[in-house]
Amino acid sequence: MTETPIRVGIVGCASMGRSHAEALADTDGVELAGCADHTPETARSFGETHGCPSYTSHADLFADAALDAVCVCTPNGAHRDIVVDAAAAGIDVLCEKPLEITPGRVDDMVAACRDAGVTLACVLQRRLFPTMQFAREVVGDGRLGRLVFADVRVKWHRDRSYYDDSSWHGSADLDGGVLFTQALHGIDLLQWVAGDVSRVAGTGDALYHDIEAPDTAALSLRFEDGALGQVSATTATRPQQPISLEFNGTEGTLRVTETGVELFEVNGEKQPVDLPDPRPDGPHVAQIRDFVEAVSAGRPPMVPPDEARKGVDIIFAAERSDSRGEWVSVSSVGDLRDADD
Repeated sequence: MTETPIRVGIVGCASMGRSHAEALADTDGVELAGCADHTPETARSFGETHGCPSYTSHADLFADAALDAVCVCTPNGAHRDIVVDAAAAGIDVLCEKPLEITPGRVDDMVAACRDAGVTLACVLQRRLFPTMQFAREVVGDGRLGRLVFADVRVKWHRDRSYYDDSSWHGSADLDGGVLFTQALHGIDLLQWVAGDVSRVAGTGDALYHDIEAPDTAALSLRFEDGALGQVSATTATRPQQPISLEFNGTEGTLRVTETGVELFEVNGEKQPVDLPDPRPDGPHVAQIRDFVEAVSAGRPPMVPPDEARKGVDIIFAAERSDSRGEWVSVSSVGDLRDADD
């Protein structure tokens, strides 16, 4: 007898919601049981396309669809209430990055899922890129010697229409700015490879686009093992360049993009590059499948909350650094809850 499929819903039926629906369609043991979007036409069209009931509120979806799990694909600053309500309904959650855009909202989500005993996972699929897995292995094995510097560059371009045509891109309360929406993947990869960050000094501003949130930011980092680092992030430069990470040690250097290794040298000699095989269906599908398997098997997902919040905690510390004009400890982020969180 075939096991009962896991009933999954999707909240947020725009681009990321469509990506999740396509991934779920290629995953065994899953039924797309419903979708929700605050725009009625978007919800209806999505439901018709993917053959599932549609709703205009996540509360109605949770009440009617008998879900086992839900994918949260709404704008950054709209995650908390959906996740908290899902936890109250006993529904496991896969949340698109970032978890949220304030420390208090992240705390609320994590606590609600922990207290309800439901799974909370975050989509950070670029950890599955072969070049990033190779970088983690090289740095972790000590092939570069003692790490002294690590940096990531996210130098992208977004036309003005990207912000003008959206109800939330560039907003302070739903987007949060370049660090959350564009650079978080790079920040997450930097700390995933180089290790935990202890303190941050950072600043950001809207230097090109007429938006509420920063389109450009620069951070200085101190890693817990003593190494230094930098984050450069913008949507205001041309031409757009691929995300690039560089790790400098006492014995060598490794520079990678998402698609290739640009430099790997130790003691003045180029080193062989042996990349893992790429995931056949791509990293995004692979992480969604991991979540489904984790829920089914009762095991932790690929990116649980303690991993998912490492990158956003760096951003929270950078924001507080910008307002205070001083270095801020990442471990103090738990004390940064604002009254309006």
